[in-house]
Amino acid sequence: MVLDLSAVSVLVIDDNSHMRSLFRAILGGFGVRRIFDAVDGAEGFATTVDRKPDVVICDWVMSPLSGAEFLALLRADADMGVATTPVILASADARKPVVLEAVDLGIHEFLAKPLAPAMLYHRLQRVLTEHRPFLRSGGRLRPAPRGCTRASARPSPAVAAAALATPGAGSNTLYI
Repeated sequence: MVLDLSAVSVLVIDDNSHMRSLFRAILGGFGVRRIFDAVDGAEGFATTVDRKPDVVICDWVMSPLSGAEFLALLRADADMGVATTPVILASADARKPVVLEAVDLGIHEFLAKPLAPAMLYHRLQRVLTEHRPFLRSGGRLRPAPRGCTRASARPSPAVAAAALATPGAGSNTLYI
């Protein structure tokens, strides 16, 4: 499937200027016209709140605010539009504990560096076409595991509205 990405906005958060330039070039080649960038998690969070990108691509190891800290801030934001922004984590550290921690913090996709344009396109395609509900568990907000997107797995509109009104009220509250 070929996507028209001309109307999609992407925020790239990476402390390495060469990596940001590489992402810009690849995303531009895919047809993305609105690309924002940030040098760390703090600037990335501020840009996410201000610009509300459709997708965030975030590095894991950054300073002073890491990818993990960025994700924690993002998923805790009071604005559900910001808190549920899809995140693709891009990292050279692809060890299982790192990936599992990132999943627990609420990433949608993981992309190992060095990056391959085809893999980035695949991750973007999944993030933009799979509309996964969000689950609040243990006080954390994250996308529900794949396979939980069936209508029968979603709460009624009344239950969802009540859950949105009182974040953290239940240990397993789905958000649509």
